[in-house]
Amino acid sequence: MIKKIRIVGGIAVVTATAEFHPLRQLKRLANELEAIGFKGSVLFDLLAVNGFADNRFASIRFTGQTFEKSSFAIESHVNQNIRSEQDTLVRTDETFLLGSVLSTTEVEKFIH
Repeated sequence: MIKKIRIVGGIAVVTATAEFHPLRQLKRLANELEAIGFKGSVLFDLLAVNGFADNRFASIRFTGQTFEKSSFAIESHVNQNIRSEQDTLVRTDETFLLGSVLSTTEVEKFIH
């Protein structure tokens, strides 16, 4: 099972799943980030819901209490370490991959 929120180098990395689309649950996510005392950039990995499209990664700034929705951006240049770590995490979770929007062919290519 993939952890929903991970703090990596001062960035909160939030991973979408088939059951959890973080951009549709920002209020709940804000409560969770506030509870752990996080403030800063939040990077969303939307692989499960957007696949390998250009909008796989997005970001929004979090003030410590709320999201600054005007800061929303599609991220085309994600830190390679974060991208590699995310890819490794999802490759090892068959349930995640089967619940994602990825086709069988895409899953096969991705895990090999």
